[in-house]
Amino acid sequence: MEEFRSKLKTRIILCSILTVVLVVALITLQSLERRGTIHGETNIGFFAGGIIILIMNILRMKKALKDEKSFKDWYIRNTDERAVAVQLRAANFTSLFTIVLLGIATIVFSYINNVAYAVLAAALGIYMFIYLGSLIYFNKKM
Repeated sequence: MEEFRSKLKTRIILCSILTVVLVVALITLQSLERRGTIHGETNIGFFAGGIIILIMNILRMKKALKDEKSFKDWYIRNTDERAVAVQLRAANFTSLFTIVLLGIATIVFSYINNVAYAVLAAALGIYMFIYLGSLIYFNKKM
């Protein structure tokens, strides 16, 4: 349980760092837009939503650290073998489905628009690189 408690503290720190990064990015994009350096909207909703979700998660994790019942519920939810297996299968299916859809879209856009084709091909390449890299990493780790 103490190992999980330290993992939860690490998650709080990581979420806090990510929140600060999103706030800085939002402020930077807004200032660049006001100065006219960049044009267009900067997706304030995306950044605000991400910040709100991160803050809510930080508060929930802090509450779990303070309240023993919440901590046990959090521990069970994150270590239940069935729930972990379901998440892994869903993530695997989603990854493979995304690769197939990106591949199909890349082929279709190769006939329609060269810029969209290049962007989709790059996204597919990066996604495959990350997927295969994580597959190799976890095969060695486990």
